[in-house]
Amino acid sequence: MTPDQVVMLAAGTALLFAGVGSIALSRNLVKTMMAFQVAVFGANLAMFASGLGYGPHLLSDTFVLLSILVGASVEAVGLAIVVLVYRRYGTLDTDKIRGLKS
Repeated sequence: MTPDQVVMLAAGTALLFAGVGSIALSRNLVKTMMAFQVAVFGANLAMFASGLGYGPHLLSDTFVLLSILVGASVEAVGLAIVVLVYRRYGTLDTDKIRGLKS
């Protein structure tokens, strides 16, 4: 494993854990969606870095590209849902939304 791979794997892992931690701690739905994208970018970076050292890395590049496309569409649908929630409840705070639900 090359030093570049180690750095990219470490950065990807750090981004993944930072995103998951932010998802757990965020109260705002928009910030939660941004934290989800950070976690997805970290996973993509780690997946790309893991395929660098093994000859032709077309398969890992294909998986990363597919993951980016799926992540973008999930983000678009998630933000559309966030807009609908804001229009209905008038807030993006998850605690207030849970209280208004009943």
